[in-house]
Amino acid sequence: MPRLKMSHYKEQTKRLRSTTVTSRDTNYTSVSTIAVITFTIYLTIMQPPFATALPEYQHSSHQHHHRHQLHNGGGAVTNTTVATSTKHVTDSSNGNINDGSLSPNTIPSGIHHTNWRRIEIMDANGLYWLEWWLKGSTTSKEIHFRTTVNTRGFIGLGFARKSPRMANADLVLLWVDDRTGKANALDCHGSTKHPNAAPIQDDTQNYNIIDGGQNATHTWVEFSRKIETCDPYDLPLGVDTLKVLWTFGETDPIYGDLKGHGKNRGYKSLNLLSPLFRKELTSDTHKWDVTVQNVTIEPNMDTLYWCKIIRAPVLSEKHHIIGYEALLSRESNTNQPLVHHMTLFECSTKSYPGSDPLSWEVWVKSSGAVCNSNLLTPHDWDSCINPVAVWSIGSTGQFLPHHVGIPVGGASGAKYYMLEIHYDNPHSQQMVDHSGFRIHYTSHLRSNDAGIMISGVSVSDTQLIPPGQKLYRNIGICGPSCPNVMFPMDGIKIISGTLHSHRAGRKMTLRHVRDGKELERIIEDDNYDYNYQQVRQLEREVVVLPGDYIITDCAYETVNRKHPTFGGYSTKQEMCLSFITYYPRIELAGCYSMTPVREFFETFGVYQFYSLNMTDVENLFLYNGNVLDYIPNTIYAKTKRNHVNLTDEERLYEESLLNKLIISDPVEFHDRTFLSHLKQLPWSEPLFTKRVEQTMITGKHMTFCRVSNESVSIPSEIIRYPNFTAFVKEPSLCPFQMLIDSAPLSTATAKVLPTSVILVTALSVLL
Repeated sequence: MPRLKMSHYKEQTKRLRSTTVTSRDTNYTSVSTIAVITFTIYLTIMQPPFATALPEYQHSSHQHHHRHQLHNGGGAVTNTTVATSTKHVTDSSNGNINDGSLSPNTIPSGIHHTNWRRIEIMDANGLYWLEWWLKGSTTSKEIHFRTTVNTRGFIGLGFARKSPRMANADLVLLWVDDRTGKANALDCHGSTKHPNAAPIQDDTQNYNIIDGGQNATHTWVEFSRKIETCDPYDLPLGVDTLKVLWTFGETDPIYGDLKGHGKNRGYKSLNLLSPLFRKELTSDTHKWDVTVQNVTIEPNMDTLYWCKIIRAPVLSEKHHIIGYEALLSRESNTNQPLVHHMTLFECSTKSYPGSDPLSWEVWVKSSGAVCNSNLLTPHDWDSCINPVAVWSIGSTGQFLPHHVGIPVGGASGAKYYMLEIHYDNPHSQQMVDHSGFRIHYTSHLRSNDAGIMISGVSVSDTQLIPPGQKLYRNIGICGPSCPNVMFPMDGIKIISGTLHSHRAGRKMTLRHVRDGKELERIIEDDNYDYNYQQVRQLEREVVVLPGDYIITDCAYETVNRKHPTFGGYSTKQEMCLSFITYYPRIELAGCYSMTPVREFFETFGVYQFYSLNMTDVENLFLYNGNVLDYIPNTIYAKTKRNHVNLTDEERLYEESLLNKLIISDPVEFHDRTFLSHLKQLPWSEPLFTKRVEQTMITGKHMTFCRVSNESVSIPSEIIRYPNFTAFVKEPSLCPFQMLIDSAPLSTATAKVLPTSVILVTALSVLL
């Protein structure tokens, strides 16, 4: 993911310490390892009727940055990763394995994964298991759940969009009656007007019991509901990220015999309609641990990007990477993790004039360096641009379907890789980190070579989000010059994607445009959760052809911010990126765009700066230049402030390039820095802000195509936002899409359903 402009953090760099780590010092929390152990215990305990068989998954054919610096041309248990699996790729025209030689007149097909299931461990101790799968037609889908919990009492499950609390949540209470052995479900919701009031029973029961039972230690209940019930008290379970609430108690919910749940409650953010491919390790599967050596994070380091060169495993023949997971130091696996994201990049053999090929071995032995530092990072490291593994906060990694693998080893394989870790330290913690990846690879080659590319908005100060906004959009464009040159004739097939923004991100969409028409969204999340950046595996792979546009569309909320937010590497700044896993692999590392520098300033009525022409300013932004190389220090001194007692946010503003550019034209803005000029604009006026937003979106975009093959050069170009007919979702059949409040149950109802009233009252105590 994007690297830090380390010129912003020279003082932090001086205080950075690194030492060598030995194997006995390594103390990782490998999420999936613990999950596999717990899953084994789960299957052992859950004898029939508790045992559940994972199906033989099927598929059907369905038709259908830059390392982040611009260069022109050039926990605990969280997931068992159970989901679909595919054994081969078929071409819908003849049913044969697709070798990439389809006729140019044939519309290629992407795999449609069906019959998938997912299992999540909801708590840190493996006491609450949630399994789910889909059934039914596209227009009338049902979601089936199976809860298995270490209790003989009640089980609570809930769904919410924003706050992970009972108020405004869609709730269901489950239990198996100790006397009759019958499984029960009670459909409820939390009050919107009275957050601390008792939950309210829904007017309609939409959770349907299928089966259930209990043994000496566990209770399990299988039940279902429609994705959209058209009940105003039920939350639609769509593609957006949801907060899934869980709780359980020790007794059946009978009045007078209740015990509080204590700590037996919590929540987890999940994408319920997205499959995950499961980890399947065989005798020919090997692991490769890629980690940094002890990196010390000091309390005064707010943001740090650290890079380490790694030697590839010695493999005489090509192998395939089939998946990867995070290895997090224990200190990074807490409620306040310091590791924000990690990326493993493949390094090409490209070297720069004057470089020494033997230097790579020297760098392997070193503990690493600050990324993108002109003083500390070797120039050769700029050749490490092809991502092969991407992890973000809240993720469990990625495992690939059976028909694809990322190549590693062999005569033409990369000899060196670079691990980049972004540390985010808003709470001024101190720790020593040795995090990284566990890469799983196999000698059993799969049908297709896969790759990962980065798309979206180039990391730059020209990405602007005004203060005080409920929702403000930025977009990044891939196309058309990059796909036209790099994509094969029958296109690429997207397997999955990870959407990435920072703390202000609220909505993210990966859009797809062809021939003046927007196709169905590749990925869409109108409830983006910064703390849950799990890879989105696609149920239906998407084919992107040469000439298509890929647009990363991000929306932000800055209601509580008083100053503009700019693109940057700190989580106090913003990004708008998508990491796309696809096949067949091409030598494309990044495809993204930014507002052209000249147009950015002219949007705000600024045409000239002291001692700089616009070409100089463009070079500063595009090549991460030093403003002091262009501006006499006597002029820059006018903008300097005392850095003592500045907050991290104020320091970002103070050191921003925009705060070093002093306006000379027009005369009415004379002697202002551009940053002070922006702060004086009427951002509270909706018409003004909307005009700026639309100008940035529908105006000009400077596109970049980053290619790992040095023989291919695709120059950047300036294009206009494409003119297309936007995709429109089919309207919902339901008249309501929001939870609304309801009056408490009446006395008359209580006489008819006395047990239900007691249960709802009990739930208010337990939640």
